[in-house]
Amino acid sequence: MIARWIRFLPAVLIVGFLTSCGSESQASSSGGGNTYKDTKSMVLDILKTEDGRKAIQQATIHENSKLQLLSAGDTQQLQLAVKDVLTDTESNKFLQKMISDPKFAGQFAKAIQKDTKQIQKELLKDPEYQKAMMDAMKSPDFETMMLETMKGTAYRTQTKAVIQESLQSPIFRLEMMELMKKVLQEESKPKEEKGKKKGGEGEGKGQQKQEGGKGKEGGGSKQGGG
Repeated sequence: MIARWIRFLPAVLIVGFLTSCGSESQASSSGGGNTYKDTKSMVLDILKTEDGRKAIQQATIHENSKLQLLSAGDTQQLQLAVKDVLTDTESNKFLQKMISDPKFAGQFAKAIQKDTKQIQKELLKDPEYQKAMMDAMKSPDFETMMLETMKGTAYRTQTKAVIQESLQSPIFRLEMMELMKKVLQEESKPKEEKGKKKGGEGEGKGQQKQEGGKGKEGGGSKQGGG
């Protein structure tokens, strides 16, 4: 769990140290209160400079491996700072402002992309999450939203591009040919069976007529002999 925090902490640190300046209750309860305050003050001073902001952004993008070399005490201080941010009401406003910045949001999303992908995979295996997803998809609001999206020009253009790209794939073409062959075979089967039934009925009627004709001939010969 600590490794996960450390991996995307550079981005969270910006929020953490900016918004937790007024909150010192968590720091005072720990043994290193002064060190915690000094760390926040130092980071705030760094963030006031353009070079400091760029350094933090670069660390966020490239997931600086040096962060993994933090000592246990430094890691605990960072966790306390993040906890302050997540539990402080005032921090939520600042978080919303930071996330609304497209540049910051994109960099932060890249930093936690692997963890987010893994979380989504685990959620898809959860029956409770699956049920919640199905219920949401069955709601009238969701259906209306999907229909409106599908009517849009952007969605149709993207769908068309996907279909065209798929048709260029030899594997996809082969699968389509096999599917069409199966459909044609299934459609031709009932016609063949009907043709066989009709042929059998015709042969049966022909045999009955022949037998009836033979019976009439036999009756005529008997009368002539009498």
